[in-house]
Amino acid sequence: MENVVEALVASGERRSAPYKAWVLLLVTVIYAFSFMDRVLMSIAAPAVKAQMHLSDAQLGLLIGLAFALLYTVLSIPIARLAERFNRVAIVSVTVTLWSLMTIGCGTAASYTQLVAFRAGVGIGEAGATPAAYSLLADYFPDKRRPLVFAIYASGVAVGALIAAFVGAPLVKTLGWQAAFLYFGAPGVLLGLLALLTIKEPPRAGSAKADGNSAPKFFAVIRAMASTSASRHMIAAVIVGMFAMSAIILFLPIYFVRVYGMNFAQAGIAFGLIGGVGGIIGNLLSGYLADRLGRRSPVWNGRIPALGCIAAGILAGLAFLQPMAVPCVALLVAFAIGMNFWNGPSFAVILSLLEPRMRATASALTLSAMALLGQGLGPWYVGLMSDAFAKHLFGRPDFAQMCVLGTHGAPGLPAQVPSDIAALCHSATTTGFKYAMLTIIPVLLWAAIHYWIAGRKFAALKAQAA
Repeated sequence: MENVVEALVASGERRSAPYKAWVLLLVTVIYAFSFMDRVLMSIAAPAVKAQMHLSDAQLGLLIGLAFALLYTVLSIPIARLAERFNRVAIVSVTVTLWSLMTIGCGTAASYTQLVAFRAGVGIGEAGATPAAYSLLADYFPDKRRPLVFAIYASGVAVGALIAAFVGAPLVKTLGWQAAFLYFGAPGVLLGLLALLTIKEPPRAGSAKADGNSAPKFFAVIRAMASTSASRHMIAAVIVGMFAMSAIILFLPIYFVRVYGMNFAQAGIAFGLIGGVGGIIGNLLSGYLADRLGRRSPVWNGRIPALGCIAAGILAGLAFLQPMAVPCVALLVAFAIGMNFWNGPSFAVILSLLEPRMRATASALTLSAMALLGQGLGPWYVGLMSDAFAKHLFGRPDFAQMCVLGTHGAPGLPAQVPSDIAALCHSATTTGFKYAMLTIIPVLLWAAIHYWIAGRKFAALKAQAA
């Protein structure tokens, strides 16, 4: 039976290259919409903060942990379903669900409601990406996966561009709630399109086609932990995501506070960084891993390691800039280096596992990245920003004077004296910069894990040969 399945897959590869390209395009577009809905909260953050009078810690919770908690809890059980049942149906249902939750964010009348709908977005997104990685791994051979996964990962950057250049003007002209309503609606159509046009492929290398062939959950964990290459790569992507989320997701509010940008300008700057930098970084890393990986598998770790080192240097320089233009330019370059991780990392992690383990392994990795990376990264920056600002403010009434005054953004209450308003602005601006700079050592920590993972992966490949 195993030979029959492999023959079916091989036959499909010979006859259906345009169709496989369509599958890659559609799941990448879906990924783009997932990230678009995810980061719209960051773009809308200055407006949400001003309207609801939130602290940086509350904002960090909303941007990160509110999304990441349920994403983490549900991604693994949904991935287990993807090992057994139709992955296309799972993608279709989950994209519809998170789109409806995005629409719900636009109807929220309080911070509690907004947190609840934000968590709902995480519920929906928990199922789509692991199932998509598993689909792509069965549609494309091992040697093409670094590039394929990098193209898929570029959906993140495309989503950031759409969120910035469409979402930011919507927030400015129609308000942040209307922006969520408009952004959520197209996802329902994408879910239907996926269900109607993508076929569930045979699972390469599986001896059985039924659900009983899926390995046990703890067998997947043991397989992922069985090699030092996998352990170091997983540690690298978690630490790297903590750093990237901590910086990227707070950039719109950073630009508003530090450089006095309006919501639209901050959103466009965010789009240039996350979009242009993300697209170039993902595609370039996929291309380099595809080419250099033929010489030695060690480059699957070296490429993201070098990207992290460059990103740390560039981010440090960016947050010391007194003017907006050089800061944005340096952060675009930062984003290129920071996005060197996706294709090479998942190519390593998934290539060391059996086919029926891939959705679960993807979910485990993405869950850890979501909870420890995206969940805690922005929250950490928010807490550090508040702590630094409170210390620099030097008065016990920091929350009353500065939090209600939107942390130095336009709109301080009229009863706050001008000298106190100026002190708020100075303290919160400088505190924010200090908080961002504390992330730099984390990037270097991630680079060490990537470098070791590449060396260990090359050793495993040499043993197998």
